[in-house]
Amino acid sequence: MTDVTTAPEPLGLRERRRLQTEREIALAALTLFEERGVDGTTVDDIAAAAGISGRTFFRYFGSKELAAYVPDVEIDLGIAARIEALSADRPLVPQVEALWRAVVEGLGRDEARSVLLRVRRLSLAEPSVRMAGLHRDEQRTDALVQHLLALYGPEREVEVRLVVEVSLACLRVALDTWAVAADRGREVDLVATYDTCMASLHTLTRG
Repeated sequence: MTDVTTAPEPLGLRERRRLQTEREIALAALTLFEERGVDGTTVDDIAAAAGISGRTFFRYFGSKELAAYVPDVEIDLGIAARIEALSADRPLVPQVEALWRAVVEGLGRDEARSVLLRVRRLSLAEPSVRMAGLHRDEQRTDALVQHLLALYGPEREVEVRLVVEVSLACLRVALDTWAVAADRGREVDLVATYDTCMASLHTLTRG
């Protein structure tokens, strides 16, 4: 596995406060969705629970469904640092696989895993939340693809997009498998599940 361990740069106080507010809004939204369902929850409900105005809500999230995806500052900063550490001098596939594996490893903290499980359960139960998550993933995927194309060159666009999309699909399968197992009372190692998904992919592509 490629070693991409660049430490994230420290955030300023204002940015930390913004990210903390974003997280508080999302946690309020997630709790309300669990209690009332997405259709039974309004933006005003979420704003009231988070102690903000409806107008302020839309400074952070484009829709109530997107608010279900609780950000984790530590993980997001780590991902950003690892993306910046990607290099055209190293093979593409191992670096992208290592990036997603680092995401999974970052979920080792109890709080992060607990919140993620709640979000995955909700996304599996609520189609509108899942669609919002897929749209969110598309935007982030496009940003990663553009970053990689700047490194490897536009002539490798098809390869870059394929590698990013397929490896991200493995990550989604691993997360959903883990969430379903947890709901059924089975303990599943998330990192091992991701590794199994990637091994299966390699087996399939070898034909």
